[in-house]
Amino acid sequence: MNRPEFESNYEEAESTIRERMLERVSDEWRKNPGDFIYDAIAAAPLEVKQLQIELDQVLKNSFAQYAEGKYLDAKLAEVGLTRKEATSNIRSLSITAVAGVVIEEDHNLTQVVLDDGGNPLEYYVEDTVTFVEEGEKEVTIICKTDGTTGNLAAGADFMLQPSIPGVKTIVDNGTTVLGTDTETDEQAWQRYFFKVNNPDTGGNINDYVRWSTEVSGVGKARTIPIWNGPGTVKVVLADTNGQPANSTIVADTQEYLDPGSNGLGEGKAPAGAKVTVNSGTALDIDVTANVTYENGADPAVSVASFKDQLDEYLYKIVFTDDAVSYAKIGATLVTTEGVSTYTNLTINGGIEDISPGEEEIAVRGAVDI
Repeated sequence: MNRPEFESNYEEAESTIRERMLERVSDEWRKNPGDFIYDAIAAAPLEVKQLQIELDQVLKNSFAQYAEGKYLDAKLAEVGLTRKEATSNIRSLSITAVAGVVIEEDHNLTQVVLDDGGNPLEYYVEDTVTFVEEGEKEVTIICKTDGTTGNLAAGADFMLQPSIPGVKTIVDNGTTVLGTDTETDEQAWQRYFFKVNNPDTGGNINDYVRWSTEVSGVGKARTIPIWNGPGTVKVVLADTNGQPANSTIVADTQEYLDPGSNGLGEGKAPAGAKVTVNSGTALDIDVTANVTYENGADPAVSVASFKDQLDEYLYKIVFTDDAVSYAKIGATLVTTEGVSTYTNLTINGGIEDISPGEEEIAVRGAVDI
């Protein structure tokens, strides 16, 4: 369910306020523009309107479905929730160096990609690494900038700052833990809405979904009860981007729900429930179509916009809808800015809805437009 739009209860047009004020002045006075009475009240309507806007803000932030920022945080706290903060990208490097080289904990590395401030991204070494003999070691580094900015593709170029004599090569193996942005108002409210509409019962299927999404990095979850006999529960995860969750997120969620999958009640899950946490598996959704563009449209911009909208749609239906809708994707394509019409639309080579399996997550595959 999407958050409803707030409709103003108090705000009026400046002209409406001014006319009402002038009506309260005796007709014995001239009240046309330029007259004393008119000019005397000219500034008041703007102030009244500003007060009305502020009254609307007070009303708006009194309800979780409309509240924003710190006011939504206060509504979350009322039901025992907190907004998920941004997390840092963590990645692995393979560093080759001669004997005797020591890379200290917190030693800096830089990357040529710029952060929001226009500065090179900086990372730091998690633990001290000592090369007793010449060779290669795995080194874990953490981005100093929280959020998705640090989620670079594998193979990025890193430089030690300052450089260390004896280091021969640095190879980026890629991300081990994705960085996440601070939870948006929409995402936070979705968790609020789910919790208040599915109060804690001590272990029904909705409880497992809610508990799982309390873990950093988890965006969506599905509960599969009695999957391996009585007393067993499987929880399938997607990350905050609607992609299969990585091993770290899975491990963190397992620890949070039922450490060791022993059913001892040492986590959120009740005693007797042996919980197994898995990542969902990706089901690529390939889209092909012939498109006619509007005059002056940039096809590259239109295709990029369609991909973004497709990602949003697929994220929305993770673990909630039974099928990826052929009609919905067609409607998304034809309403994409710059697109006039299309023909020969196919999804995974056909013209029918695609039904993901119980543990599958529909993700954008190849888009050929």
